Amino acid sequence: MASLALEVGVGTNNGYDFRPRTPVNYTPVFLDVQRPSEELLEWSWVIGDAQYLPFRSDVFDMVLAHHVVEHLERPGRFIREAYRVLRGDGMLDLRTPNFLSLNAEADPTHRHRFSFIRLYRLLKRAGFNPTLEYAAASKIRPRILRKPIHLLLNLLPEELRIRGAKIP
Repeated sequence: MASLALEVGVGTNNGYDFRPRTPVNYTPVFLDVQRPSEELLEWSWVIGDAQYLPFRSDVFDMVLAHHVVEHLERPGRFIREAYRVLRGDGMLDLRTPNFLSLNAEADPTHRHRFSFIRLYRLLKRAGFNPTLEYAAASKIRPRILRKPIHLLLNLLPEELRIRGAKIP
């Protein structure tokens, strides 16, 4: 059976460009609050709210939400919903502007600004095992410096990238 990925807020070409990021070895299902433009109807689309995912539990192998959670009224609810729809060894892939980024403040549609610590806590509370996507500090010696440098490097970029492995 093919691996199934849910990609949330991918853009519908109706005001926001369609920018899928689902890995090629996954079959994508796209979810957005708007109906997609005609040229995108060849794909599997569901119109719905990310905070109330209209799917059974344990369906997807991966959930991707790139630059979505900052727009949601209740981001914690979405993260819990992502956990629910993921299969036992599923993965949540989140990206959002860093709270220190100019982009985080500039967009009036952003309801929330996130630090790595806030995202980490939201994922942990939902049951995920969160990890940073960056490997920038993995070769630093002595080992005791790796974690603080790793955290520092993740406070500086424009975009925060965090993955959450579902803990069954």
